[in-house]
Amino acid sequence: MSYTETEWKNPIHYLTTRKPEEPVHFFCPEALQAQAKRFLDGFPGLVTYAVKSNPSEQVLTNLVAAGVTGFDVASPAEIRTMRRLAPNAALHYNNPVRTRSELRVAVENGVCSYSVDRMSELEKLAEVVPTKGIEVAVRFKLPVSGAYYDFGAKFGAHPNDAVKLLQKVVELGYIPSLNFHPGTQCEEPAAYRIYIMEASEIARKAEINVKRLNVGGGFPSMRHDDIEDLEYFFRTIKRANRDAFGDNQPDLICEPGRGM
Repeated sequence: MSYTETEWKNPIHYLTTRKPEEPVHFFCPEALQAQAKRFLDGFPGLVTYAVKSNPSEQVLTNLVAAGVTGFDVASPAEIRTMRRLAPNAALHYNNPVRTRSELRVAVENGVCSYSVDRMSELEKLAEVVPTKGIEVAVRFKLPVSGAYYDFGAKFGAHPNDAVKLLQKVVELGYIPSLNFHPGTQCEEPAAYRIYIMEASEIARKAEINVKRLNVGGGFPSMRHDDIEDLEYFFRTIKRANRDAFGDNQPDLICEPGRGM
């Protein structure tokens, strides 16, 4: 699949010649694909796109064309859209609150990765989702600063509860993983390191080797002179994973949205 061509190469030319009376949204496929490839080339693991950040089909098809093979979906509508646009893509249903009917849609569409942050949601998931080949990631939260919005205010288990959840995931027969989200527009690479070090502690206390660690999104899209480059974030994450887990490093996943 090739990328969509830009119809208007120069937005200023469009605005001066057309003089639109309503707001106009300009989309540059080349810029999006370049940013996607920056993640694909630099992040030390699987790059998935958070569909909810911009579910436009122009965006999604260009990301597929750029080589993105994983997508974080948050609803049945997003699941169906991605199955239509990218039938073989890996879908991660990381919205930690879902109804049983929503889970059935995910199962019917071959979703093999889920996230939970409380025991009741894990028990609900176990009623609907078979165990064979299915990954369940426990989402945890920490009081870490550096983001414009802290998702820990809404989602994520306390680390002590995450230990119990991780043990239950294994007891039920699912593939155990961990995930977190440092918050929207996280400007501090050190926040990722703090979370990764805590992830290793959760795994150690649970006495479980986790298959994968999803470091979420949060990569800054608003650039200021005092914010490190994306590549510095990537290096920090890779080094932290090595320092925290040693010989038992989990595979890494990220799910950029606005940062992409």
